[in-house]
Amino acid sequence: MLKRFWRKSISSAKNLNLKEDNRPLIFMVCLAIATVLWFVNALGDSYQTTVSMPIQYTNLPKEKVLVSAPPKKIQVKLEAHGFTLLRHKLKLSIKPLNFNVKDFTDGMMDKTVAENFKIVSNRYLPQLSRQVSSEISILGIKPDTLYFKFDRIVSKKLPVSSNFEITFENQYFQYDSIRYTPDSVTVTGPRSIVEKIESIPVKHQRFKKLDATYRRSMVFEDIDQIQIEPRRVNVEIPISQYSEYLTDIPIQTYNVPDSIKMITFPVTVKVSCRVAVHMYQNLNENSFLFYVDYNDLKEESNYKLPVKLLNAPGHVKMLNYTPKEVEFIIEEK
Repeated sequence: MLKRFWRKSISSAKNLNLKEDNRPLIFMVCLAIATVLWFVNALGDSYQTTVSMPIQYTNLPKEKVLVSAPPKKIQVKLEAHGFTLLRHKLKLSIKPLNFNVKDFTDGMMDKTVAENFKIVSNRYLPQLSRQVSSEISILGIKPDTLYFKFDRIVSKKLPVSSNFEITFENQYFQYDSIRYTPDSVTVTGPRSIVEKIESIPVKHQRFKKLDATYRRSMVFEDIDQIQIEPRRVNVEIPISQYSEYLTDIPIQTYNVPDSIKMITFPVTVKVSCRVAVHMYQNLNENSFLFYVDYNDLKEESNYKLPVKLLNAPGHVKMLNYTPKEVEFIIEEK
């Protein structure tokens, strides 16, 4: 009897707690439904908001290059129904507006030689609004002024150059200057950049232990905003085994008055240099010219004059000679 009473009491208590727990749940469901209905109703109203939008500038003048560009993002003030703004929110922040410079300004930048322009951006709201949506109105843009700075496109012919790092095998050397084919190229780009360039360098490279003439087609170093034509050049680095060349060369005298005779002591200089083996036979004492100049004569010179080099073959390297100064006597004729 007692057990039956306790079972009935516990069952009644459970049923009572369950009903009481349902009341907060029902309240939360009703609140959620009311919130959704309010939100849906609110989205039907018109709203204004400001969105950061990317912008791209197209159809720029062909004979000019943009060296200082207007901003890549602008602040756009929009007005539309809540549903419309919500639906386009992500698209507006990703898809760029297209500012067609030539069409919007009626070719103003092409028709003048001026290089600096400013454009009131709000003047082109109708053109930009059509790119967004017929359901959205653009009320304003910041910055309200877009600044364009151009430079004229010019072309110039410039010599080719290089800055190679080269090492050679023992007894080998570079016996002549590096040759380029072609030896000059045409560069095209903004005038302010082109005018500062003196030569067009071949891409930097290192060459180790060369023992033969090196030939290869190479590309140029990249220069921002500059086009190079042709885009490649044939490079030849003349390498040869060398031999030491030793000889005595007579010293010539220059600017000596006709009434006197100048004699130097010694009368020759000893010359040493390196020359490519295949060019050794081309050298003789007529390949070099050393002289002293009478006009260098001064009382404090202590009867010594500097020996000067006037001429030497371009393909010899490490040229040295002694003495660098000579004594002399002057005789009347």
